[in-house]
Amino acid sequence: MSKVVHLSENLFESTIRENTGKVIIDFWAPWCGPCRSLGKILDEISIECEDIKIFKVNVDECSSLLEDFEISSIPVMLFFHGGKLIDQTVGTMIKRDIIAKFLKKLDSSSFF
Repeated sequence: MSKVVHLSENLFESTIRENTGKVIIDFWAPWCGPCRSLGKILDEISIECEDIKIFKVNVDECSSLLEDFEISSIPVMLFFHGGKLIDQTVGTMIKRDIIAKFLKKLDSSSFF
């Protein structure tokens, strides 16, 4: 069963602070076809990779977060580690590449 958690605007900051490991925040909408496809991949990752926490933010319900992160199209994934944003992607990706984002960024001395 998927371990993806739906996140509201008012819990966003505290969730990032409390989850200092590897975190993916998926900005999506139920009417977005690519978002639904990516959602299935993220469900698989949530089951297979216990060290990665995945949260979903419905863009129709969280407009201020869109402004905060300058999101103008979806799906968007924000990658956090240690409570810090380390990468951001737009569009869908395959599972292997999503997981590799953490490995590549954590091995690098600079983020973004």
